[in-house]
Amino acid sequence: MAQQITSRPGLFIAGYTALALALGALVIALRGYDFLLFILIWPVILSAMLVPWRMYLILIGIGVTVTAITLPLVVPDLNRSATTAAAATTAAFLICESVYRVMRRQRAMARALQESEERFRCTFERAPAPMAITDVHGRLKWFNQRLCDVLGYERDALKGRMINDFAHPEDRYIRLHSALIAAVDGEVSVEKRYIASDGREIPMQVKGTLIRDAAGEPHETLVIFFDLTAQREAEAQRLAVERAMQETQRLESMGALAGGLAHDFNNLLSGILGNTNLALLNIPADAPARAYLEQVEIAAQRAAEITRQILAYTGRGQVAREVIDVRHLLNDLKTLLDTAAPATITINYQLEPGPLPVCFDRTQLRQVIVALIHNAVDAINDDVGQITVTIGERLFDADHLPRDTVGADLRAGRYAVIEVRDTGCGIDEDARDLLFVPFFTTKKERRGLGLAATLGIVRSHDGAIQVESASGQGSVFRVFIPIAQECPETKTAPADVDASSTVVQSLDDQASPVQSAPAGFTPAPPVDQQSAAHAMQDLVLIVDDEPMVRSVAARMVEHTGFTTLQASDGIAGVDLFRANADSIACVLLDVSMPGIGGAQALQMMRAIRPDVPIVLMSGYAGEELADRFAQLQPSGFLYKPFNIAELKACLESAIRKGVRPG
Repeated sequence: MAQQITSRPGLFIAGYTALALALGALVIALRGYDFLLFILIWPVILSAMLVPWRMYLILIGIGVTVTAITLPLVVPDLNRSATTAAAATTAAFLICESVYRVMRRQRAMARALQESEERFRCTFERAPAPMAITDVHGRLKWFNQRLCDVLGYERDALKGRMINDFAHPEDRYIRLHSALIAAVDGEVSVEKRYIASDGREIPMQVKGTLIRDAAGEPHETLVIFFDLTAQREAEAQRLAVERAMQETQRLESMGALAGGLAHDFNNLLSGILGNTNLALLNIPADAPARAYLEQVEIAAQRAAEITRQILAYTGRGQVAREVIDVRHLLNDLKTLLDTAAPATITINYQLEPGPLPVCFDRTQLRQVIVALIHNAVDAINDDVGQITVTIGERLFDADHLPRDTVGADLRAGRYAVIEVRDTGCGIDEDARDLLFVPFFTTKKERRGLGLAATLGIVRSHDGAIQVESASGQGSVFRVFIPIAQECPETKTAPADVDASSTVVQSLDDQASPVQSAPAGFTPAPPVDQQSAAHAMQDLVLIVDDEPMVRSVAARMVEHTGFTTLQASDGIAGVDLFRANADSIACVLLDVSMPGIGGAQALQMMRAIRPDVPIVLMSGYAGEELADRFAQLQPSGFLYKPFNIAELKACLESAIRKGVRPG
């Protein structure tokens, strides 16, 4: 009623004024006493406390006017009555003004409270973070729409519920409100997981503030939720990148170590294999010691094969790239792969139609596929199992590249994907981290470089490997190789002459039993056999910092009919060459030497005599040397360890191409 009157003060004032005038007229007619007049007027004046903006002044004015008109008519003692009326009017003014000011303050406070509540409600509802006000037990009383959106529930489904009802079962023991009451400052922050309506797990940081009543007792709590999903994903991505960088650095360091070991090991094998070869040439066929020497030679050749695998792991192995159809190559390997698997294991092939051209070394691609199949067979062991080989083409953009790969960094584009899936024992997380470490194996009876060499081969061809596995759930190996319609010439490197022997590379034609040189080499024009035969009576300069390699190479060269000069480093080699430039038929020059290396020594010798045949010797092999020395145009490469036949073929080919006519 009071609110209706306050909202319509005009009607209220008019009604009370009319009533006051009517009653005043009645008193005049009856000739009553003057106090009755004041009784009639003061309700009008006192009612002004309900009217804002000092409307009571108008009522006081009306009352004074009525009194001034009626007072002379009804009051015998005008002076005394006028004084009484003035005093009453003043008192009414003071009372009404006091009441008005009190009410104005109350209205201002009510308005400020309403505005504050409105601001809080607006802030609460529009807050970017989910917020809620609960009782001291954690029951939801008020909450914003953001909390509904994050949890995926309607308001009615959340209202009155315990907030802990939506927590992950494993995190329900974390009691925010109990901690809040126990906290000295009334503020607590915890991390909990909540389950959304669709089953999603949402990690959140929950901050609570205790709200106390006027008596200082806990009354409510303000709870703010911060979604940590994006932060956790960013952290996981950062850790993945960090792990990938660490893995890359680890592989690079291990590759450098393995490459250095292979190089030094090849130098040692050169002495072992060369001396054994020479001994076999000078021992009768029926000598008892011959069988032992043959066993030494076989062991040295196997050791040389291991070094080739190590070089393949480091990406420095011998590579002869060409465009290969992966689908066609796998069809050719089916018989071999089926034979390698025991009868209890079935191999299924799922090949997408159409060619899958890649730029790859044919022999090494076979090695990759065979290694993956052997790994799957070993995982199944003696159990009944199945291996599925899938080959197809996939297109990846920059935002959807395969994750958790090892090898080269993949870029957006088309890839040939070789997938080998088995139903074997699977790989636990600890073993998965060591999967591509050289000589690591989970099989007691095996040691080798299978997967490590596979990774090196794939990485050297700009590919990568992805592994998915869990203990007892089988494994999936995927190899991603870029689709290529042609191979760049700068990446062409010689292929193996014989898969079981050391490769000898020279600048010979296709009819020669020795390899052709890497792309970028310019062979000299051939000459007649008589000139070549004459040249073979000349000197061969051998430059190597390893005494054992230098000594055995000299004896092997002398066994083929040459005479030799030996130098222990590049400077001594250049000095010997300068002193005997016209008599030297060929130079065997080691690539890696202290002081002046093979490249610089080659340039200095060519400056003295441009047409001299120079064969580079190295414990490394492959594209690295081809790219490194393409500009120098050596006459050939001789890869350590080598035997007499390979050395002789390399020398003859190099001299035949480098002899001056006439």
